[in-house]
Amino acid sequence: MKQAIISVLLPDRVGILRDVTRVVFDQGGNIVVIRQTIVHGFFSLVFTVVFERPADPAALSAALTGALDADAAVTVRPFAKTPPTPLPAGPTYVVTTHGPDRPGTVYGISQFLVDRGINIIDWMVEGEQDDVVYIAEVVLPPEADFRQVQIDFRAEMARRGLRASICHQNIFRATSEIGAIHNLLSGN
Repeated sequence: MKQAIISVLLPDRVGILRDVTRVVFDQGGNIVVIRQTIVHGFFSLVFTVVFERPADPAALSAALTGALDADAAVTVRPFAKTPPTPLPAGPTYVVTTHGPDRPGTVYGISQFLVDRGINIIDWMVEGEQDDVVYIAEVVLPPEADFRQVQIDFRAEMARRGLRASICHQNIFRATSEIGAIHNLLSGN
């Protein structure tokens, strides 16, 4: 295996990222893309690695598990550059939904998106019981009628007692971040 995608999940403590990256470095790997977060006290990490020479997935998994706490969940999979199934290619939008926390809300939002062939590429939920914010970065298929999706999404979420919007990622950034609009749009 010359490339791998690896996930690590365990109760958070200081030094986990250091411990994981040390094992990868010792195994001759270079981390290419990484996503790490803490969810309700659990450290969650997903990353891709390229190795100088072929690596054994079982040996890498054992090395990572040995460097971490006993209750760590580690998954190592060979990584292919091309996803196995074609995903929609199109502009990136940000979906935001606000309202009270109720069972089935995440399912309702994701079902709406799936029904329209919209791929979720990032998702976050934060807040308190009475005011939860759901934010998703999504890719609309090129044939999607953005205006109609936006109208339908607002209406569907209103039926669930939620305020909702969909906007292009640049509009979201320009209205949510502090800075010169030129810099926000150019990524500087």
